[in-house]
Amino acid sequence: MKHCPACHADFKGDWSTCPLCQTKLETNQSTQPEETDFPKAPLKFNRKKIRRILSFSSVLIIFLYFVAHFIWRFKFFDLEYVLFGIMIMWLMMLVIIRKRRNIVKGIVYILFLFSLISLYFDYINGWLGWSLTFVIPILCVSALLSMFISIQVVKLKAEDYVLYLQLAAIMGLIPAVFLVMNWVVFILPSLVSILLSLLMSIAVFFRHRQAVISELEKRMHV
Repeated sequence: MKHCPACHADFKGDWSTCPLCQTKLETNQSTQPEETDFPKAPLKFNRKKIRRILSFSSVLIIFLYFVAHFIWRFKFFDLEYVLFGIMIMWLMMLVIIRKRRNIVKGIVYILFLFSLISLYFDYINGWLGWSLTFVIPILCVSALLSMFISIQVVKLKAEDYVLYLQLAAIMGLIPAVFLVMNWVVFILPSLVSILLSLLMSIAVFFRHRQAVISELEKRMHV
């Protein structure tokens, strides 16, 4: 049971904010288990299917890297950056398997966290620009791919992920600022992030337009 200090009302369930005034709810210190009229239905998904999809995606990404390297006959960013992106994608999916709730929100938090960490280490090491050139664009691409896979596998409702997916897509457009300001030494990672973010944002809006509008109205109390 949770209590709203503003409305002085008690609520059952997994509410984090008051549905009446949006004030953060306080947890009542009670030893009795909370009763509910509805059974708790945990998210279920096939872990083997996730591993298969991730493994296939990882191999495909590495294959495309070598194909691009062969076709254009000049050196792209090193393979370790591709492997870094794949590692982040696996890490995000691990969070999904362990946490299961607020999946897409968790991925957005990881994206913010790793971006800040990369900026910090780039700064304390003399600012070589690798955080803007490689890490942040690769993180954005990995986050969008992880979200896409999780949505397909876990079968989330559109209302549960549309805004967070749009937020991640907007973050994926930030490398455009890096390009305009000439802060990067190699443009390909930023271009990939921008292109994927645009495609994802447009596709989600047109496919789930009503859900996006509905969630924005709820957030803005329209």
